[in-house]
Amino acid sequence: LRGLGRGLGVHRAALFGVLRDAVVAAGIPVRTGKAVTGFEAGRLLLGARREGPFDLVVDALGAASPLRVNLPGARPPRTLPFGAVWGTVPWIDAGFDGAALMQRYEQASVMIGVMPIGRQVVGGVALAAFFWSLKWEDHEALVAKGYEAWRDRVASLWPDTAPHLRALGGFESLTLARYQHQTARLPVGERLAAIGDAAHSTSPQLGQGANMALLDAWALTVALRRNADVTTGLADYAAFRRWHVRLYQAMSFSLTPFYQSDSRWLPVLRDVLVPIATTVPPLPQMLAALVAGRLLDPLPALGLKGVELQAGVQTRASSRHI
Repeated sequence: LRGLGRGLGVHRAALFGVLRDAVVAAGIPVRTGKAVTGFEAGRLLLGARREGPFDLVVDALGAASPLRVNLPGARPPRTLPFGAVWGTVPWIDAGFDGAALMQRYEQASVMIGVMPIGRQVVGGVALAAFFWSLKWEDHEALVAKGYEAWRDRVASLWPDTAPHLRALGGFESLTLARYQHQTARLPVGERLAAIGDAAHSTSPQLGQGANMALLDAWALTVALRRNADVTTGLADYAAFRRWHVRLYQAMSFSLTPFYQSDSRWLPVLRDVLVPIATTVPPLPQMLAALVAGRLLDPLPALGLKGVELQAGVQTRASSRHI
């Protein structure tokens, strides 16, 4: 979006639909029911079968990609102790802001969030993402205690979420997300390019997962268009994304404990610093640019420009500490 500190929440299903429609329109064949298990000399391993060789394989298999071992200097990802359960619910106006991510915290060990994410299709129902932070290893114990016990606890901390909790109805409507942190030294190998979480995974505190993946995809496109040689194109792709990715990976890793941890003093420091960062110029502008993915702005080098939002649409973030 035009302006360094502006962003727009988009439902993953809506984004997937746009990308899938583009693939279908371009006549690109899609093969399903094939589990990719490895990569070797330009060939994909599908269990005992091999397919290829291919001029280039683009790895978008996510944080658990089996192809990561083929990247130079690849190391196992670090599993973060905290994750979240999340689900999609109808948007509720009462008590919420349709242009803001709203969160409630109890120190850094409890976090509840409600974020407007628009509609999956034009004319569809307005939706929100609802999430609850927890240690992923505590998930089984949470479910064992029953949905009603958890629902009552959440409602006691944030009564306005009662309609969301009713809409969810049970743990079957919530997905457990486990977070990992890893940054590939180089997101490319021989005939291989990694994009998105396959190249760099982290916690979602800065909300940049989809942004980073889309930027990776576009940077790879630009690099290959500029170079007839695939190897040179891959080197340019890695150079395009190097410093922007590293900055955001470092920022995410550093900031996550302020919002997801058992620390007692980090939340206190957070509660002191956040009001300053959101009110004292130029810190609000810098903070907005951070969460919009525009620090070390990657757009100019990739030939991209911000676009204007529809008139009347606003974006901002809000949080409150319990």
